[in-house]
Amino acid sequence: MFLYVFPNRETKGETVKKPTNMIFAGLAVAASFVLIAPTAAAGSTTIHRDSATGDPYSGAVHGDLISAAVEFESSAGNATCDQSTLDGSVNSDGTDADIADASYSDSSASDGSCPNDQGGRTTITPTDLPWSGGNVTYAPETGGQDGTITINNVSAEVDSTNSWGMQITCHFVGAGANDSVTGSVYNPDNANRPVSSVDEAQAELSQVELTLTSGDLGCPSSATMTATYSILGETESGSGTFDQTLYITS
Repeated sequence: MFLYVFPNRETKGETVKKPTNMIFAGLAVAASFVLIAPTAAAGSTTIHRDSATGDPYSGAVHGDLISAAVEFESSAGNATCDQSTLDGSVNSDGTDADIADASYSDSSASDGSCPNDQGGRTTITPTDLPWSGGNVTYAPETGGQDGTITINNVSAEVDSTNSWGMQITCHFVGAGANDSVTGSVYNPDNANRPVSSVDEAQAELSQVELTLTSGDLGCPSSATMTATYSILGETESGSGTFDQTLYITS
């Protein structure tokens, strides 16, 4: 029999039980990438080139993982990936943020699968790309973020094996409205940015919630993802070279 193990966690009104012995590993993101919030506030947002007073920036954006790993967690188990990228675009007012491509892998395996705490491997495959309809919003907090990022229509397939080689496949979406996930955005000069050694805009996804939509018997009903990305634009539009520092202001 195929099972997962992970600490129980409670959801509203019920306790998620450990299935015993296998793993899923959340999804990503997700990965991943980004800076968002409610559409209503997007009108007071401007994304700039170079500095907080630079020209407005609209166009392609790229996210590179700068935290030690992407962490996927559920009541069924954990998986960690040490490599991840996100590619998308956004308008200068923060609207129409999307992720056109996302990847999650680990340098420990040639097939890109990531180790899990059940003695096996986990592969996370983004589905239904692009994840469109999100936005980036200027929403500063004292001693914290400069803004938020919400990516809609997040979806991924998670395939996991345990130490006995048994496999399970689960499909997850973002747990927010419109299958979304929301993270925090930090400017390059924000002293509270998650990775102080990187002087670029950063998007932090901290235990963003994912919800199971379908899968094999034993799939956990929910999962979380945690990761931090540096975010850059293109100095020359369409070049595919991401070297443009970005700022977010009102």
